[in-house]
Amino acid sequence: MLKNLLAPALTGKGPDYASLTKKECGVGNYWLSFKLPGNMYMPGKQDSPFPAQLNLRADMFDPHSKQTFNRTYVTVGFGWWCYKGFILQGAFGKLCQLSMRVEVNKAENHTVIRASDLDSLESYLIKDFWDFYESEERAGINWKARQRFKGDAFTKGEVPPQYLVHLPEKYDRETINGVDWLAYHLGPEGRAGHRYSYYWAYPLNDSYYLTIGFKMSFEVGDPKELRRERMAEDACRIMSMVELSKGR
Repeated sequence: MLKNLLAPALTGKGPDYASLTKKECGVGNYWLSFKLPGNMYMPGKQDSPFPAQLNLRADMFDPHSKQTFNRTYVTVGFGWWCYKGFILQGAFGKLCQLSMRVEVNKAENHTVIRASDLDSLESYLIKDFWDFYESEERAGINWKARQRFKGDAFTKGEVPPQYLVHLPEKYDRETINGVDWLAYHLGPEGRAGHRYSYYWAYPLNDSYYLTIGFKMSFEVGDPKELRRERMAEDACRIMSMVELSKGR
């Protein structure tokens, strides 16, 4: 009861659902639409203009793509929300922030994915995450952390948890507006120890898959779990307004 009463003060004011902006984009043979709540604290935060139509053919996809770590992708949507509490809570009341990215990813050839087949996408992501974070061959982030602390007398060879990225323990299936999505999350992520990412993914065809990701970060204060729960609820609420359909 006390937790429910304190939640608004401890998590701050975030997305404004009274002010929704509809976004739409054609992706291959699909039509994607979603609604973004307003954010009175960061009204001008946005990326460069996004394509209204993205062709899923390599010669037309690649010129628009970016490369980050092990992913080749095109961003087709973006949102950013700041959660502010009382000014005395520090950082002028800024407590945490949530960002949303809608991205079309080009699949690598290490694992086959198939259109609308969530099982194949799950197998792909398990392999992809393992290669990037854990494999010795590719000097994964977690592998390097374990090497760093392997002979550490103070930690007795154990890696402090804040240095590891926690990979998804499970992949869920969620039906949203008539479409089955693969849902999973990573976190805590990296040295800060209090960054989380929640994802919903869908295989568009044998070469491309769609991800809608929500990244969470925390600024000040101790009740990080309560703030993470609040942002996770907002991520689910924003995701509930996503519609993906074949054709238009």
